[in-house]
Amino acid sequence: MTNTPPVSSSSITSKKPKSKLQVIILIAIAMALFAIICLVSWVLVAVNSAKDPNNKAQIVFVVEQGSGIDKIASDLSKKGLISDKNLFILYAKLGPSRGKLKPGVYLFSPSMSLSKIADTIGKAEIANKKVVFQEGLTIAEMGQKWARAGFGTAQDFINGSEPPSSFKQAFLSYRSNPNSLEGYLYPATYSIVVNTSAADQINSMLDSFGSVVIPKLPAEYQNSSKLNDLITLASIVEKEANTTEDRKLVASVFYNRLKLGMKLESDVTVNYATGKSQTLPSDLSVDSPYNTYKVAGLPLGPICNPGLDAILATLNPAETDYLFFIADKNGVVRLARTLQEHEANIRKYLD
Repeated sequence: MTNTPPVSSSSITSKKPKSKLQVIILIAIAMALFAIICLVSWVLVAVNSAKDPNNKAQIVFVVEQGSGIDKIASDLSKKGLISDKNLFILYAKLGPSRGKLKPGVYLFSPSMSLSKIADTIGKAEIANKKVVFQEGLTIAEMGQKWARAGFGTAQDFINGSEPPSSFKQAFLSYRSNPNSLEGYLYPATYSIVVNTSAADQINSMLDSFGSVVIPKLPAEYQNSSKLNDLITLASIVEKEANTTEDRKLVASVFYNRLKLGMKLESDVTVNYATGKSQTLPSDLSVDSPYNTYKVAGLPLGPICNPGLDAILATLNPAETDYLFFIADKNGVVRLARTLQEHEANIRKYLD
């Protein structure tokens, strides 16, 4: 007879069924987690979605100094840039910006996501455009650049320079033509904030002239009518020659003619008077204070806005005895001491 060992009560594991309450709690937790996951997923999708992905229209949006998140959200909603201002407020506070939205001028589109708009304001990524104002442009030609960049019309730019008396830079007091700022708008590449007025841009260009050009001039040119004479002649040199050395040579020709009481007889001054790019023989008799075939000495004022190179070349001309020059078909300056040599150069290089 086999002895069966006694069964220990400790070797038997008792599996008690979970109570109904525990099951309910687990189900509730699972549902809550699922709801949270759904909510987070919805928020992520919503903040990274655009109100109108197909609408690429550019809208200028200004955040004023001191504007709170609620106002910014309301203004964005009114402009049709976001679909849920409460969601914007939530993201702006909890997202990378941590509620710190910066004042400035921005360029947004309904095709941009809510998060992109909020992050842009948080990073102060101000909307601007680069505009190149080359050396030798007139104010009217700068206006055309202004218009092509989308800041307004060319006439807006011209109007922004008027009246000249509204600009207070000290060097402007030495102009011979008080009715124009021509010559003093410093040509350069400017990063311009959208919504900038023409008058503000012109004031910035005048300030650049004051900070870039004026310090490089001798004191006597900074505080007298010599400044006007220098910029006026430099504007002619700018239009007549392309390289530093040629500009110094051309400047020497003009200085030599002025010393002898000869008229400058520069076609580019005639073109400024007529508004043409080419000079016809009939144009030489046009009645204008800018026609240096008729007026003695310098014209009324600058005929363009010269660059620093032309100004310094005019300030430091070459030492020559030349009285005539032409620019050949390649833009190279050809000089002459006599009218006969000059006419020979015309036949050789232009005919």
